[in-house]
Amino acid sequence: MTFREPGNRTICLRAWLAGGVGLAALAVAAPAAAQVSSQAAEADCAANPQDARCAGIGTSAVPSAPAEAIVVTGSRIARKDYEANSPIVTVDDAFLKQSATAAVEEQLNRLPQFVVAESSTTLNTVSGTSGPVAAGTSIQPSATSTPGAATVSLRGVGANRTLVLIDGRRGTPGNANGAVDVSTIPSAALQRVEIISGGASATYGADAIAGVTNFILKRDFQGVEIDAQAGVNQQGDGFEYQLSGIVGSDFDSGRGNVSLAMSVNTRELLMQSDNPFYRKLWADPDTTSGGLLGVARPGITGIGLTPNQINPATGLPLSTPGAGCEFQVAPRGCVLTDYFAGSTPGVPNNTTAVYLNQDGSLFSPSSFFGANYDARGSVGFFKLWDAVDAQSGVYWKTTSAGTLYGISTNTAQVVPSDRYNFLARGNYEINDWIGVFAQGLFSNSTTYTALEPSAASNLYIPWGDGKYTGAISGGYPQAVYQNPSVPSAVIGTQNVVNGQIVTTYAPNPAFIDIYSGILPCATRGDPGYNPTGCTNTEAFQAVVPGSIQALLNARPDPNARVSLAGMLPNPRESYQDVTTYTLIAGLEGYVPGTDWTWEAFVNHGIARTISRQTGMYSLNRLRAVISAPNFGQNFEYTGNQYTNGSGATTGSCTTGLNFFGGYQGISDDCRQAIAEDNKNIGTSRQTIVEANMQGGLFEIPWAGDDVRFAAGATYREARYEFLPSGQASAGREFLDSLVGSAASTIMENTGYNTREFYGELLIPLVADLPLIESFSLEVGGRMSDYSTSGTSYTYKILGDWQVTDWLRLRGGYNRAERAPNIGEQMLEMQRSISIDPIGDVCSTRHNNLFSANPNANSSTALDVQAVCLELMARDNGGVYAPITNPDGSPNPNSFYNPADALVRQAVGGGFSTAPRVGTEVYRRDINPSAPVLQPEKADTWTVGAVIRSPLASGPLSRLSLTVDYFNIKISDPISVIGAGAQLLRCVSPAYNPAAAGVAAGATSSADLNDPEIRARAQAALANAESTCSGVFRDPSTGLNFTGQFNTADTVGTYGNEGLVKLSGIDANLSWSTDAGPGSVFLNLNANYMIDFKIRAFDGQPLVDYVGTTGTGALGVSSGSSFEYKIFGVLGYNLGPASISLQWQHLPKTEDGNEALYLNGLAAEGSDQTGLPAYNLFHLNTSYQLSDVVRLRFGVDNLFNTRPPLTNIDANIDRSLGQIPGGSYSLFHDTLGRRFSFGANVSF
Repeated sequence: MTFREPGNRTICLRAWLAGGVGLAALAVAAPAAAQVSSQAAEADCAANPQDARCAGIGTSAVPSAPAEAIVVTGSRIARKDYEANSPIVTVDDAFLKQSATAAVEEQLNRLPQFVVAESSTTLNTVSGTSGPVAAGTSIQPSATSTPGAATVSLRGVGANRTLVLIDGRRGTPGNANGAVDVSTIPSAALQRVEIISGGASATYGADAIAGVTNFILKRDFQGVEIDAQAGVNQQGDGFEYQLSGIVGSDFDSGRGNVSLAMSVNTRELLMQSDNPFYRKLWADPDTTSGGLLGVARPGITGIGLTPNQINPATGLPLSTPGAGCEFQVAPRGCVLTDYFAGSTPGVPNNTTAVYLNQDGSLFSPSSFFGANYDARGSVGFFKLWDAVDAQSGVYWKTTSAGTLYGISTNTAQVVPSDRYNFLARGNYEINDWIGVFAQGLFSNSTTYTALEPSAASNLYIPWGDGKYTGAISGGYPQAVYQNPSVPSAVIGTQNVVNGQIVTTYAPNPAFIDIYSGILPCATRGDPGYNPTGCTNTEAFQAVVPGSIQALLNARPDPNARVSLAGMLPNPRESYQDVTTYTLIAGLEGYVPGTDWTWEAFVNHGIARTISRQTGMYSLNRLRAVISAPNFGQNFEYTGNQYTNGSGATTGSCTTGLNFFGGYQGISDDCRQAIAEDNKNIGTSRQTIVEANMQGGLFEIPWAGDDVRFAAGATYREARYEFLPSGQASAGREFLDSLVGSAASTIMENTGYNTREFYGELLIPLVADLPLIESFSLEVGGRMSDYSTSGTSYTYKILGDWQVTDWLRLRGGYNRAERAPNIGEQMLEMQRSISIDPIGDVCSTRHNNLFSANPNANSSTALDVQAVCLELMARDNGGVYAPITNPDGSPNPNSFYNPADALVRQAVGGGFSTAPRVGTEVYRRDINPSAPVLQPEKADTWTVGAVIRSPLASGPLSRLSLTVDYFNIKISDPISVIGAGAQLLRCVSPAYNPAAAGVAAGATSSADLNDPEIRARAQAALANAESTCSGVFRDPSTGLNFTGQFNTADTVGTYGNEGLVKLSGIDANLSWSTDAGPGSVFLNLNANYMIDFKIRAFDGQPLVDYVGTTGTGALGVSSGSSFEYKIFGVLGYNLGPASISLQWQHLPKTEDGNEALYLNGLAAEGSDQTGLPAYNLFHLNTSYQLSDVVRLRFGVDNLFNTRPPLTNIDANIDRSLGQIPGGSYSLFHDTLGRRFSFGANVSF
């Protein structure tokens, strides 16, 4: 539509920002080829309306500036050219469609400026990991995590440091971490994406640390456009299709315009097991990709055997300590090593876990993560169990060491989704000076992720000759663990009289009624009938294999309870339903007699995620059933027994859980009796009220142009609510918990608000001088007042020097910031579980240079041991564990329990799980002097050149080049100090100065009992109280998950600590020329990293990761420090046809641990092998079938290039049964060759 200015002059209201640098060079190819460019060239849309950059230019209700003026991303000032003073890359909708997937983040991640964050295939935001993982393994929704979401990370500094805009306005965050899910943006209305890769907080506010990704939607659309596309891999799997359309029209003689857009996208599930790439990887006898987390067999832990006992396998005495036990760490270890004599790989000497084969024989794994077992099939070794393996989704392969290695096949390679997007927008000219506009965006998507079954832990049954009472030892509430009853309150062989338990040794009649015919001890007339009541052993002996019974009866205390181990029945699955809508309405106007324009609007958005997890269990109900006779056979129980079941329901289990039978043949009511689906609702709300004005102030005669301004004010309110279901709610369900997922935190509609004022000036300083055609400055500032952290300021000063008509220099400085998001400021205590790369430095077998291992830390290992010993004693009521065993050998349990250190010493001995993350309030309870969480700040410097060919004709006349240097320093980044780092800062003299010399005078661990050493160690703990008070150890074993993980449990929170520094060069080359009957075009987009330095926490050196796979510390994305990356497009246009080849190149890269080693933070050999150079090609073609129909066809990964292997250990000893391992790099394409077909109809 057009706008009638006084005098009936018709002017262009708003010009659509075209492709930027290099688009002019590709203008001849534009109708057929997609564009990826940076800003270099201008377009005269009035003189050349067919110019590609002018395509789709429309009008609005009110002009925003004089004719041909536009607003460039990165500034709010309308100007007469297409130039920006900050580096900008623009991609059009055709480029976004050149893929077998409609996932916009997958296309953007091809560009060198982006590093994968969350996508349909990859998750690169997991706390505590050193690299990306398969997106399909993310099953736990929380206030700060939404499985299946899609986010983008500019420069690789993190998704919440990249501001996502839609038409220059903030998108609605998906959860409490503040990142926008880009899959909610309607593709049908998407016109282009503009990326400013530099700080932009002075223009747009918080979070634009790395820059802005601005999704520009089609405006004032007229006509109808329908687009359809389908993609599939060459095996016929992973099918995806998208159907989209947009319709728009002017009305009331052009005074208004309305448009509607809708898209439907379906992406089918693709499992790793369906991909030949992964099947070939799993068949490789040297790789360890996809290793099962846990042991896919039933077993027992905490056996506690002692020397000189009878070996139940042979009937002969077990060896005494020291005999064949040269690596002995505990008497029971020696016993079990002898019990499994000859096993390869060797059974860890300190193992206390034994597992069951289908034939009743026993084996012991190499570690909790052990999926690496001897395959000889003799007694005492692991054997295949087809039914259990099928249920658990485990695939076994034979390694080059002759062992069996278990792989989980439950992982989705592509997260399936169904998505519906809808957009309605319109504007209307009320009169010559004012107009109204409105927009509504709606999106709904569903996704699915899955993981292997959860490990069975903290499950117990009674054993021995004590009378079976149904009460579980360990101090658990009696009322919770009542055993089955038909009259209401029978608890095993206990009678209840008038509500009081009366212990008798006479069989309870109700118990006999239930178990007569099931338990011989409760069946009158049976030879096994026990007139004094069933013993614990009699209640379970029918379902516990004889080999297990023999071990239990050989224990020093055969009446001790039995700790069960293994996996639970069903895979864990997560279903997400995400609904997002954004409503925008406002007025825009024109100030009469000036070129000033204004707008005022309200932007309100809600993103609601409803999640459901299956394969989860109620711990209490699981314990109740499994501790009933025969693992719950014939179990039936009605809740609320003390008031005759009022308001309660009844659970039953006909078959029992058949634990040692691998849950085979269990009835559905048993599964229902223990199941606890986890349901969560997360709601993010954002409301923005904003007013903006811009225009010219006055002319500077010697510069021949106006000083222009922009100014505005914003009120923004962000709120979030997360409501997990009962058993998953931290702090509420203390009588029960969820098995299979960590407890999440309730957040009840909490948030913050911000008031902001900004101003910008574009000042032309000089023009028409030798070597200065023009020179201007762009300055701006913003004041932001946060309800939580107070007032902060951001600002910028940028310069633009047009040297000649073919050379332009640009650059400047930006101060940006990222305010603490809702999750960082207001998250209540919640638990997360992940492997911390630092590991547990209290391990005497850890190869960390600051650990308690004297072989790795020759100077201060005894100091570390002394403080670790004190830490253990602190959590054991001041009681110290013995430093040496009775035979004089060291007892690492004094400071650490390295149950898997022997087999995992190459990666650090033990490991630490991620900390429980608490609020600032909780943190300040630990350390009252801790400062209020503040915004992190980024200082960005850029300087660059834009070069356009000075030639008017010839093959180089359409050549352009941009080169930009950038330097970003992020101070006081907001992050969580990892569990391993917390422990390091507590016990290591390198980070806790008071720990230096605490072991002075000691020559070995045995000397650490000295009272003076203990006193100095206690003082060292007190010195680091703010850190050490958040580290907890199990006093008996050093564990925080009994029998499972060897780690400290930590409490941490977000803080301002560390430093991120990066610098590099971006370059873009665009060229096209006539060639034969058509034209050839070329675009090269490259990024070269000069440095990417991280100080993970105060006290550490600044580590430069350039040339490595990087780190996930401080919220940055792994893979951000490749030395360089190249994305290129070479194509040819011939009449209605076009063909192009995309090229992605990644260089040879070292493992991220190499950077730690070079900085003295890791032992030699701790790094894995790096990645070779990698090239990937994509073919795209299109054909204009008619004036209204265009067809396209593409092939992703044209040559079916496999990703390289990573995480290969080159320091193995094959004589010990070790294998190098290795898995696919998820920085590279793992999907293989894929085809796409599409058609576009527009009229």
